[in-house]
Amino acid sequence: MRTRGLGASLYKGVQANHGCDLDETSIILCVDDDSTVLSALRSMLSTHFGSELQVEFAESGEEALEIEAELRAQGSELGLVISDFMMPGLRGDELLVQLHERSPNTVKILLTGQSDMSGVKRAINDANLYRFLEKPFDNDDIVLTVRGAIRAYWQEQGLIRQNEQLRRMNAELEEIVAARTEELVEKNRLLEVLAVTDKLTGLYNRRKLDQLLDEELVRARRYEVEVSIIMLDIDHFKRVNDTYGHAVGDDVLVGMAKVLRENTRDADALGRLGGEEFVVVCRHCDAAACISAAKKLREAIAAHEFPTVGQVTSSFGIASCRADDTASSLLARADAALYRAKAAGRNRVEPEHE
Repeated sequence: MRTRGLGASLYKGVQANHGCDLDETSIILCVDDDSTVLSALRSMLSTHFGSELQVEFAESGEEALEIEAELRAQGSELGLVISDFMMPGLRGDELLVQLHERSPNTVKILLTGQSDMSGVKRAINDANLYRFLEKPFDNDDIVLTVRGAIRAYWQEQGLIRQNEQLRRMNAELEEIVAARTEELVEKNRLLEVLAVTDKLTGLYNRRKLDQLLDEELVRARRYEVEVSIIMLDIDHFKRVNDTYGHAVGDDVLVGMAKVLRENTRDADALGRLGGEEFVVVCRHCDAAACISAAKKLREAIAAHEFPTVGQVTSSFGIASCRADDTASSLLARADAALYRAKAAGRNRVEPEHE
């Protein structure tokens, strides 16, 4: 017997009586092989709930499963099932267990007229039974149980929705935190780069050069390896600024950094000391190899065409690590050699004094 007839929604009555805040249709399925019991349930539910419920009726467990599958296919969920225990074919406890597997949120009530509690226990353990009522049932008891069961159903639905909302909010928050963290990491990386980089040329700044030289000198002494430096500056750079302006002078400095990058090894470290002075830290490089590298740089710079200015030249001073060196003493000897290159006519390479 497939009967639809008590109307649309228990929600309205539950909302009025219990303060719920939902707006969905509650569907109740009554299952009993005795048509007299189904008629009694229909009359009782109609009298006490009127149009507040949508009620389905089934005369067997198999028919109940068909109704549940049909409703699920339509996107609806049973709010409550009231099932008789002893039925031919699928018993009530077996039906509720199967319904629980399909629709775990559905509230289950079992009607039983027998004293054997094994089926009731199974429904409690395997189908999360809400309550069992003994036959013959009392109408007032049924009404209170149905109302409490539907209220429990909607409370559970509210918790499910709240949990889903919290899950979405947490996921969104995690995305925001991840994005902010990534942004912060990138900003910190840029700050670290800016802290050690000359803003104009992109080479290491003086602070980083001092740190790097200290580290290289420690490594050279510990592992007995060579390290040398090339100090160079652009000849007559003041004349470039005075003639063409500081913007063109900056272009020359940027072009010089480009020439240095293109004509040094990957192992070398490049830095700008300030003004028109640059340093090349030559790792694993003795004085002879460093002088050779400086001569190559001198030729590359002299041959390079700088915007607006054309050709410029540079002077070079060479110094190699000694046992008692500091970054300052190594730079001082390279600077002295550079001064001698300037005094000797510029556009030349001068080694340090022995």
